[in-house]
Amino acid sequence: MSKKVTKFFGSPWGQRVSLLIIVILIMIIFQPKFFSLDNVSSILLAIAIYGIMVCGMLFVVILGGIDLSIASAAALGGSILSVFVKGSGYTVEGFITGFAVSIAVAILVGLVHGVMCTVFGLPSFVVTLATQYVLLGAVLVVTNGAYIYHSDFGIFYMLGNARPLGIPLPIIIFLIYTAISAFVLGCTTYGRSLYCIGGNPVASGLVGIRTTINTIIAYIFCSVSAFFGGMILVSMNMMAGAATASNAIGSVLTAIIVGGINLAGGEGGIPGAIFGALLVGIINNALILLGVPSDYQKFVQGVIIIGAIALNVYTKRRSENIKTPRKPSKKTLDSAQSANL
Repeated sequence: MSKKVTKFFGSPWGQRVSLLIIVILIMIIFQPKFFSLDNVSSILLAIAIYGIMVCGMLFVVILGGIDLSIASAAALGGSILSVFVKGSGYTVEGFITGFAVSIAVAILVGLVHGVMCTVFGLPSFVVTLATQYVLLGAVLVVTNGAYIYHSDFGIFYMLGNARPLGIPLPIIIFLIYTAISAFVLGCTTYGRSLYCIGGNPVASGLVGIRTTINTIIAYIFCSVSAFFGGMILVSMNMMAGAATASNAIGSVLTAIIVGGINLAGGEGGIPGAIFGALLVGIINNALILLGVPSDYQKFVQGVIIIGAIALNVYTKRRSENIKTPRKPSKKTLDSAQSANL
């Protein structure tokens, strides 16, 4: 039994669980309010928003790509919905129209990303870095460079604040989103093709996998996830603007890395990504409750990313060394030969 426990805590999942246990123990000692119902609800709501974006980002990362524009995309999604909703006097028609236009723009953005990365062969880092600023500029145009504040409590408010059966609607949406993403990646031909493309895009094309269309779909899903998460976030805060989801890219990438997802592509899954989102959400909340200044919170987040990358590399090399028998030394060979004689 003790060997199994030692083996578990020496594995990548065991190390992530260990870090979670350490954070919880620290909060038990220094901040008992951490376990209050209101604070737990706050953590889950934050995880729900960024968790939706993590699901979308995972599809792209499995391909070996990245989308740096998700923060600007989330801000644009919330801003577009806000303009239509407020302009219509908070009617259901205005909400549906704004939602549809926002999703349509998200599909267009994802299509541009996918085409630029596949047809033109540009690195996803460069493409999405450029569109990050394009989308941010679009937010400033849509909002006239100001924040849009909401005060009506209609259907728009319900998107981020309704509580069916006492459970916040964003959490329900997040759970459904996670289940669908896990099913697509683990149980469909499309999901398996993404892992093949991320592992070896050239070989995937040679065996008949449609690398271009599958990659474009992944980028579209990532953009739609970011826009959708931004709409929910704006509804929760009842405010839209350029800084709506300014911390999104840092939180999402940290969750992906902490979750043990291989940024080179071909590896990873929803369980690891969501656990990463959970761990990051808990750590961010703990830093706030402990009164750590925002500047130091960014510092801690950076340390977590570096530590997670180092830990993932270490555990991967360690597992490879265990699986691959070491070459016997000359002394061992000589001893074996003399024994045979």
